[in-house]
Amino acid sequence: MDSRARWQVVYDDLREAIEQGKYAPGDQLPPERELVERYGVARSTIRNAFTRLEQAGLVSAGAGSVGRTVRSSLEISFNATKFEVGEYQDDVVRGVDQWANDVEHQGWEARQQVTVTQRAAPAQVAKWLDVESKTRLYRRRRIRSVRRPGAIEWTPAMIADSWFPEDIATRQVNGVAPLLEERDITMPGGIIASLGIRQVKFIDELRSRMPRDEEAELLLLPKGTPVGEHARIGIDDQGRRVRVLVSVFAGDRQFVRYELAVNQSALSGNRGESS
Repeated sequence: MDSRARWQVVYDDLREAIEQGKYAPGDQLPPERELVERYGVARSTIRNAFTRLEQAGLVSAGAGSVGRTVRSSLEISFNATKFEVGEYQDDVVRGVDQWANDVEHQGWEARQQVTVTQRAAPAQVAKWLDVESKTRLYRRRRIRSVRRPGAIEWTPAMIADSWFPEDIATRQVNGVAPLLEERDITMPGGIIASLGIRQVKFIDELRSRMPRDEEAELLLLPKGTPVGEHARIGIDDQGRRVRVLVSVFAGDRQFVRYELAVNQSALSGNRGESS
């Protein structure tokens, strides 16, 4: 005798059908009415199973008796090893920055919505930049979206917030403060270098967490979807923390990659390495 709860039976059957490809991304699952008749259970049982599928990130939220739609997983990579260190760069001719250039090479179209505001530093940002909490900083926000024509329409993939001290954000090049421009900006060697700042060290921090309300709204996240957070702190040749770039992305849309070279000379002298 099957000891599973009734909602679990429905959930397991639908999940298996999705994972085996019976229902592809974008397909609609059977409506509640049909599943009630198929399984001989109450509508509340079917809704419970749907809720669990939504929480598992497999289907989009539905309304009423309408069938849910199987979600698409975008699987966009963000190569943190190459980012900002010269191996892939802005396309200055087309005015496309490193992120957009990279995702285009992965077969996506990319666009960004840019806003610039001055605000008090949140506690974590103040810690990253080694300034007093509530220090007035400039935040350059980019809402990054992708699409694949004919398959996936414009979908927000990442919120990229760059935080700068005021004296850096307002620096000018040829009479213009590029970090205050609310549009895509590309400059030879990157904006930071063009401002006369030489970053000599990066510190990266990676976290997985549940989204804040604003993040869930901007990324159009279904309930229960976690986000990844990648923070890169830039340090100049005087040891000052000149900016932090905080990238928040949907856990099912983007992932971070690192490619790290192994120091062979150090390994040859280490006979006690672990596997």
